[in-house]
Amino acid sequence: MSLISSRASVLWFAWSILILLVGILPLHNFVGHAHWQYIRWVPTPDQLASPAILLDLGVDAVANVILFVPFGLLYTLRGDADKPFSPGLLMLMAFTLSFGIEYYQVYCHNRSTSLLDLLNNVLGAYIGMKLGAYYLRRTAVAVEPAS
Repeated sequence: MSLISSRASVLWFAWSILILLVGILPLHNFVGHAHWQYIRWVPTPDQLASPAILLDLGVDAVANVILFVPFGLLYTLRGDADKPFSPGLLMLMAFTLSFGIEYYQVYCHNRSTSLLDLLNNVLGAYIGMKLGAYYLRRTAVAVEPAS
C-alpha cells in the first residue's frame, strides 16, 4: 500500500465520520417520532417562485455536493495498482450514508429531509471520484518511464 493510499484511507474514514456527525448533530433534535409531513421530496412551485427560498435551496445544494466531494476523492485515492477502487461500491456507500442521515432526520426537530439532499450528496461523491480518477491517471502518466 502506497503512502498516498494509506493516508487517503485514514482521511476517508475520518471524513466519513465527519459527514455522519454533520448529518445527525445535535443529538437533542432526535425525538423518536416521524415528521413525514416535513419531507421536501422536490421543491414546490411556491419555493421555486421565492428568490429567498430558491437561494436557500441553491446554497444547501452546493453545500451538500461540497460535503461529499472529499468522500469520493479520498475513496478513489485509497485504491492502488493491486486493489483499484470500485465506482459502483463508492456510489452505493454514498447513497447509503446519505439515505441513513436523511432517514434519521425524519425523526428530528429542526432538521429537514429532502430527496434533493440525497441526490446532491451522491453527485458530490461522483464528482470527487472523477477528480480522484483524474489525479490517479495524471500521476500514473508522470511516473511511467519514457520509452
